[in-house]
Amino acid sequence: MFIQKVNNYKQRIFSNLYNAVYENYKGLTKNPKWLLMRKVSRFKIGRTIRYFLTRKSKLSQLTIDESNSYFTNVNVNEVVNQLKEDGIVLGINLPQCIVKEIVEFAESTLCYANRKPELGFYYHQKEQAQIQTKKQFIVGSYFNTASLCPAINKLQKDTKLLAIAAKYLEREPVHQGSLLWWSFPGERTYQQLSSNGQLFHYDLDDYRFIKFFFYLTDVDKLSGPHICVRGSHKQKKLSHLILRKRETDEDIIKYYGAESLITIYGQAGFGFVEDGLCFHKGVAPTHKNRLILQIEFATTDYGMQHDIRDPSLLKCI
Repeated sequence: MFIQKVNNYKQRIFSNLYNAVYENYKGLTKNPKWLLMRKVSRFKIGRTIRYFLTRKSKLSQLTIDESNSYFTNVNVNEVVNQLKEDGIVLGINLPQCIVKEIVEFAESTLCYANRKPELGFYYHQKEQAQIQTKKQFIVGSYFNTASLCPAINKLQKDTKLLAIAAKYLEREPVHQGSLLWWSFPGERTYQQLSSNGQLFHYDLDDYRFIKFFFYLTDVDKLSGPHICVRGSHKQKKLSHLILRKRETDEDIIKYYGAESLITIYGQAGFGFVEDGLCFHKGVAPTHKNRLILQIEFATTDYGMQHDIRDPSLLKCI
């Protein structure tokens, strides 16, 4: 037991150090403005200063036609008000025809094991691909989804989603990216849990940003539900800000209370919107595969959140 605790502690230290070094390397080599944003935006004062410095770009007369939308029953003002208070709003659901179209796309298009462009495989050939590569597939991610799947392209332009984003961000929303991926059951190391968002964390994708999530398979406790800590976008310990890292369930529950944790189950098509500054995680599936779509809007596109890849670099196993 003692040795196991020591090993777990070493894994956490290594993972946190690796993540910090990699973040700085990626920012310095790809987009220093993105790296600066990630250092500043974790603090409320930094986000406030940024808001007032860019206030001239605020679109006080922004109007979006909400009638041409897949989400006719969604009330924009109610969603925005609840999102400001709780950081999460449930029940932004997809029509079943759109679910069917995206699932058919996912089942007939190459996805990429553990986000590696050289590890392409078809979903129904997962077991065979794992044996062939002698690798465990934690996730299967799709690339270039908006250009390959018309339904996803339409969703990221949906007028109701854009209206929610515009009113919440108080800016003309910028589409940062759409991500579609499978999460698979299996044993995971601490680093694998960390790198796949399966430990509590909060995102720093912009000074203001929101994400829409849509389950494309039925999600129960066996298939990796999403968990969000209600209200945590407005309140964090100083250590959460200065020493940003993956947090344990115990630490989150101790500070926010178990009643603040929202575990999200739903049938295929169930959707929700989240302020990524909330602590959240995706539970690792134990028995069932989970397919999920994420569509993100922000005030700036740093070119770091999209799924666009050069097709010539994508290889099938």
